[in-house]
Amino acid sequence: MKKTILPIVLFCLAAWFPLPAAHADEITLENGSAIIGTITRIDQKAILVRTDFAGVLSVDMTRVLTYTTDHPVYVAFPGHDPVRGTLTYTRKQTRIDAADGKVVVSGDAPEHVWPEGATDPRARHWGFEVGLDAGGKTGNAERLSVGSRAQAKLQGPSDRLLLYLRYAYAKDDGIESANQTAGGIDFEAYFREKHSWYARVEAENDQIAAVDFRATAAAGYGCYFLKKTHHTLRGRTGLMFRHETLKHESSRATFGLDLGISHLYRFANAWRLTNDVTYTPSLQDYLDYRIYHESAFDIPVVASEVWKLRLGVSNDYNSKPAENKVYLDTTYFTRLIFSWR
Repeated sequence: MKKTILPIVLFCLAAWFPLPAAHADEITLENGSAIIGTITRIDQKAILVRTDFAGVLSVDMTRVLTYTTDHPVYVAFPGHDPVRGTLTYTRKQTRIDAADGKVVVSGDAPEHVWPEGATDPRARHWGFEVGLDAGGKTGNAERLSVGSRAQAKLQGPSDRLLLYLRYAYAKDDGIESANQTAGGIDFEAYFREKHSWYARVEAENDQIAAVDFRATAAAGYGCYFLKKTHHTLRGRTGLMFRHETLKHESSRATFGLDLGISHLYRFANAWRLTNDVTYTPSLQDYLDYRIYHESAFDIPVVASEVWKLRLGVSNDYNSKPAENKVYLDTTYFTRLIFSWR
């Protein structure tokens, strides 16, 4: 009799006090497998998910077909305030069932997703990058070249500060063919979804081009023609002031325009293509201008988020170089990059 009563009592208790349902988010991958757990963060590169069987996993976004959350999270798109609600993502669209009953549907992938109680990842944060390249040749001709670039970027939801320094040195058959150092600061503040203002300064020394010191300061307006998580296109227009101290020549200064275009495209496999062009003509002499161009292709090293290989080319054209100097300097580089936060 006692054995019969005990199961009945347990059944009644379970029916009267049901156990809470387990909460779990789900990620579906390209190979058809599914990961069940709790999503703790999503950005443009990866999803962090806490699982019972393997702890915290980092899942490459390029491998993700869909993901869903069964509890409210904060979802942020570029240029918009975050929305709180349950999230359903596919490669075709993102759906948010907001806590206030509204439904938000977008064709773009979220820029950031984070759970309640977590720190907003869009808050200002530093990112650092250091790169080094070296090359050489022996035989009929000898060549030695080294180059480096370092940058620190403070990114926030409404502004961005960039500090950078670059160096290039080369010798051909024992004669210096490159010896340039340049550094600068670039600040941009966004006042609307696709509009910004900027200010930048750069200082440069180029021994081969006979430039003891060149300083450029510029400020103006920026517009994002494209502003997506994987694809951006920005134009700039402003005014600039440039001062140059040249070897064996008198110093010169000029006021002019500061025009630029910047392009970024992230491929599904985490490769990245960047293109930047800056054109600074003088307002005092239309034949006096400079054009700087750099294009680069970033390839992750062994699917790493911190190591990548950068292949690129830069061109620096000066319509009025120092005496007996060429107009155009072209540099090809293969650079190993280490980045961290």
